[in-house]
Amino acid sequence: MMISLRPIVLLACLLLGCSVAQAASDSLPVSPFRARFEVYGSGIPIGEAVMTLASAGPGTYQMSSEVRPSALATLLVSGQIDEKVSGEIRDGALRPTRYERRMETPKKKQTVQLQFDWSAQRLEARDNQQHASLPLTPGVLDPLSLNLRVMADLRHGRLSDQYSLADETEIKSYQINNEGEETLDTSLGKLPAVRISQSKPGKTRITYFWFAPTLQYLPVRIAQHKDGKELLRMEIRALDR
Repeated sequence: MMISLRPIVLLACLLLGCSVAQAASDSLPVSPFRARFEVYGSGIPIGEAVMTLASAGPGTYQMSSEVRPSALATLLVSGQIDEKVSGEIRDGALRPTRYERRMETPKKKQTVQLQFDWSAQRLEARDNQQHASLPLTPGVLDPLSLNLRVMADLRHGRLSDQYSLADETEIKSYQINNEGEETLDTSLGKLPAVRISQSKPGKTRITYFWFAPTLQYLPVRIAQHKDGKELLRMEIRALDR
C-alpha cells in the first residue's frame, strides 16, 4: 500500500509559524528559525519536514518548507514537497509577492505558482497548465504566509474566526476556532498549549494545531483528521534560531 505525502502539504504549510518576536510594524512578526518535525501516517513514522524563515532585508521575509519520506518508509511512502515564498511587510501587514510549490509522486507532478500584484490588485495563479487571474483584496495570503499572520494574531489576542487563503487557482475561506488549553509531552518537554482547529466550511477534514505560549506560540503538534479519524500528525523535534 502506497501512502501519498500530498495531504501533508497543508500541515507543512501551517507549521511554519514559530517564536513570535517583539517587532516593529515592518519587521518580521516571527523570529527567523530552522525547525524539524517528525511526520506520522496512521501512527507510523513516515518522514520529516524541515522549515525555515529568514529576512532578505528590512520589511521582507522568505520562507521555505521541505517534506521528505524517511529511509525506512520508502517502500510505503512516495513523493516529496518543496515550497517557498517571498514577501514584504507594509504597516504591519503581510503581503506575499511570489509563492511556489512543487510536488512529485509516481502518479502525479504538480507545480503551483502564485504571483501577487498588489498595485494592480490582481493575483495570477497557476496549477500545472491551469491558469486563473483573480481579484486581490487586502488580507489574502498564501499557505506559508498564513502562518505568520496566525502566530502574530495569537500573540496579540486578536485571532480571527476566518482567514482568506490563495492556493492552486482559488481563493478559499478557512474557519479558525480556539478550543482551549492542554498540556503536551514533547521532545522539548511538557508544554502548555492552546489548541486551534482549522477547516473549510462544509468539509469534514479538520486540522488541529497546538501552539505553546511559553515558546512564543511555537506550534508543537499538528494533526489532520477526517470523519473523526487521524490521518496525519506532525511533532516538533528540534528548533534552531
